[in-house]
Amino acid sequence: MASKNYLKLCEEAQNKKLKLAKKQEKQIKEIYENMYLKVSKKLSKVNPNTLSERYLEELKNELEKEIRTIHRQVGKIINKNIEKSSELANNVQLDFFMSINSQYNLNMKDTFSSMFSKIPKDAMNEILFGKAYKDCKGLSERIWEYTKKFNKDIDYIIAEGIANKKSTYEIAKDLERYVNPDAVKDWEWSKVYPRTNKKVDYNARRLARTAVNHAFQQAQKRSCEKNPYVEGIRWISANSHGRTCELCRERDNQVFSVKDVPLDHPNGLCTTVPEIPMSLEEIGTELRAWVDGEKNIKLDKWFKDYGEDFL
Repeated sequence: MASKNYLKLCEEAQNKKLKLAKKQEKQIKEIYENMYLKVSKKLSKVNPNTLSERYLEELKNELEKEIRTIHRQVGKIINKNIEKSSELANNVQLDFFMSINSQYNLNMKDTFSSMFSKIPKDAMNEILFGKAYKDCKGLSERIWEYTKKFNKDIDYIIAEGIANKKSTYEIAKDLERYVNPDAVKDWEWSKVYPRTNKKVDYNARRLARTAVNHAFQQAQKRSCEKNPYVEGIRWISANSHGRTCELCRERDNQVFSVKDVPLDHPNGLCTTVPEIPMSLEEIGTELRAWVDGEKNIKLDKWFKDYGEDFL
């Protein structure tokens, strides 16, 4: 079984990732709330009896302009956070080796630093540019799809409002309600506007959570590939009532090879933990003996594959 120190590194990284995701959620929610406040403030200044269809057109254009700005902000937030998430996962393996290097005087600090230095950026790019996904869609393309969906919803609310003989003011209030991230879209709303998102910020928050989680998993996978002592990655399902799908239940406690471990599905809550059967003491002793010249085919291959370029 792996040492408590190693499992503690894994747990701390997972906890930091969760805190990062929660902070990100708050940031995105605030962005959408600010949009709602702008719309609400503007609407409060007009006379309901003098609202014209021209006002609706102006409001529509303003909302579409606003959502483009918002999604640029969201993109920057996600970009920054997937980099942090990648670093958190990568640092588990790096800190693991740095600890052994220090305890057993291996004199390999620079080698370990260089060996893991490019992983966060590589993992980040796999998410940003869609290399990790079957559909090859990157972050910008997914955000653009949500922008188009928002614009489509705005057009739809106006068209359906007119078809249902609502007044211009009523339609404007419906648009205000649509962009309110805290508004409850009840049965009546679904009846009039069945094709709109019930939560205006849902897609952005879902994308952000997924990107941070996937960046962590990709960096974990890449860093584990460079750790010869990782023998697989264990899948631990969240088993959250009503949230855990059948596939994740089947994966629970299953150990995948590092190469074949799957990405969690969008909005997933499951955890993946690298498996190292040897204790830290056993690993340190083996590395020390290898550094001192003892033959070790596994470590020779590992160093040839990942270490020689950094000497």
